[in-house]
Amino acid sequence: MSTYTRPAFVDGAVVKDLLEDKSKVPGKDYLIIDVRDSDYIGGHIRGSVNIPAHDIPEKLPTLIEEYKDVPQLIFHCALSQVRGPKAANRWAEALAARDDAAAAADVAATERAAVEAANKGHLAQQVNILRGGFGEWQRQYKNDKNLVEDYVADYWIDDQY
Repeated sequence: MSTYTRPAFVDGAVVKDLLEDKSKVPGKDYLIIDVRDSDYIGGHIRGSVNIPAHDIPEKLPTLIEEYKDVPQLIFHCALSQVRGPKAANRWAEALAARDDAAAAADVAATERAAVEAANKGHLAQQVNILRGGFGEWQRQYKNDKNLVEDYVADYWIDDQY
């Protein structure tokens, strides 16, 4: 039976190190998930994927299957105070529920349920949240084209985020 582990916050320096590590491949070794909705303007972390927060509940089972082989996921929104942490928690809870269902099926009487459970298997993903969100990220790294894509300085008015 799985245990639900709350996602931990990570500092921008940790994400920066991942992005700069040439031995790590985005989408394979880690994935940065930007859950901003209509505020997904003004730039984003290089290599991140945008999955708007409002889409996550409906798409969660499909997304988990799509990214099941990625060992580390890092969620963020503008500030990583509501949407980013909520999405990361939903993801971690869904992983725990998936593992619980697989474990229950392992002891099921039918051969088919056992085969389905074995095919799903346990997913060991580290789920994190970027501390400070993109607001803090752009404040620190906005001038580094290797870390920020599509940056629009006019969007980021001092103290807005």
